[in-house]
Amino acid sequence: MLTDLVTAPSRAMARVANAERPHRAGGLALIAQGLLSAALLAWLAIDGHAPSGPLVVPIPRADYYAAEALFVLPVRALMALAFALASRSLARALGGHGALGASFGTGALALAVPNVALWVVPDLVVYGAAGFDALAPAMRFYVPLSLAWTVSLAVVAVRATHGLSLPRAVAAAFAGLAAQALVGAPLLR
Repeated sequence: MLTDLVTAPSRAMARVANAERPHRAGGLALIAQGLLSAALLAWLAIDGHAPSGPLVVPIPRADYYAAEALFVLPVRALMALAFALASRSLARALGGHGALGASFGTGALALAVPNVALWVVPDLVVYGAAGFDALAPAMRFYVPLSLAWTVSLAVVAVRATHGLSLPRAVAAAFAGLAAQALVGAPLLR
């Protein structure tokens, strides 16, 4: 499955969208994403690091990474649900036909796999090898790749799930991406 998301993403997403329980693949990817993210956040917290950017949630800066390690998995699940609801709503309005479970399953894969492969795992490696101060400079190289792959997979997910043309799938995918960002941006650092 993971290899197909790189080599044949349309086929992989179609297989998930048409599965008897399409939400399972996305759910498993979300769990992996949440656990790996929580491990990184816990490691940062144990080492005494704190986020430098603005915080929306009233959690003391020094405790933020520890708290985020506890809520990252449910927030990521809510982000995937927001993606599924928003992209499916617009896809259906544009003539699409996919079910919510398929929208969630393919959408969760599109959000989780690039994030883990091209953001969380590189962060773990960079932090382990070079420390906290190396993260921001290194992220300039791999985070844009993660974002590009996420957008690409989101469009493929919507096309596979809802049977839309490319322009309509792009519109529905961007609606889903905006919705998930509204959920996650205030909370995830």
